Amino acid sequence: MNKITEDLRTLLTPSGCQLRCDIRWSNTLLQSNGEKLPVVIICHGYKAFKDWGPFPAIGRYFAAHGFVSVVLNFSHNGIGEDPKKFTETEKFSNNTISLEIEDVKTILNEITTNNFSLPFINASQIALVGHSRGGGVSLIAAKEDDRIKAVAAWSTIAYFNRYTDEQKGRWREKGYVQLHSVNKQKSFRINTSLLDDIEINSERLNILKAVETLNKPLLIVHGTSDIPVKIDEAEKLYSVSNKELTKFVKLDNAGHMYGAKHPYKEESDTLNHVLDITAQWLHIYLQTEA
Repeated sequence: MNKITEDLRTLLTPSGCQLRCDIRWSNTLLQSNGEKLPVVIICHGYKAFKDWGPFPAIGRYFAAHGFVSVVLNFSHNGIGEDPKKFTETEKFSNNTISLEIEDVKTILNEITTNNFSLPFINASQIALVGHSRGGGVSLIAAKEDDRIKAVAAWSTIAYFNRYTDEQKGRWREKGYVQLHSVNKQKSFRINTSLLDDIEINSERLNILKAVETLNKPLLIVHGTSDIPVKIDEAEKLYSVSNKELTKFVKLDNAGHMYGAKHPYKEESDTLNHVLDITAQWLHIYLQTEA
């Protein structure tokens, strides 16, 4: 039996916010080969969190297949002490892409300076797996940080600026965008801090330019029936990538979450297929044994 250990950690970001993450690894694999394990950092998308839907199962899968998995809550994703409810309205309102990149680098700093106090972590073999907006964040972070050796982009956006001029005008006039789908008991909004970040840092946060100059192994996985993020965006990412280092997997009739739902009560064959593809690919490019 493959025994998985799960450990909740809380870090402090440079902005002074708490960053919670679940670390998982297989004691069975450690006892059988005694070698250090590569690390996979898993980045959720917009309005998701580390305990949403399949993310705990994703963390367990990578742990069972030879990695130390780190599934994080972005520090401003709206999740606080209660791991499954959006309660931190102010942080959610002030979240930005730059803050999420900072969060990823906070995880990297902990791995490369302290190894999470886990001696079996191989800090020279770190990969990112990002879903949707988390995939865009992962690509920018990978472009900027040499500690990241490979990136898997699942259902990933090609640009952060997804708003029309009319939408942005109303946003600035009102000062925020009201959301009603996050928590029915609380009023959530997105302040203009997100819009400011996207516009002021437009050069830095250009996902396509990041991919164009990435020059690292990149796996793009996208479903042809993805509604929130059309497959056209994956094709744009692939079109500017280094084809010698990039693998593009199109999944016929698959949606944004590959058949997974919240709560995740039944396994999705499509998601399991994505996990198999990703783990095999990561072992190749991190030069580890499956």
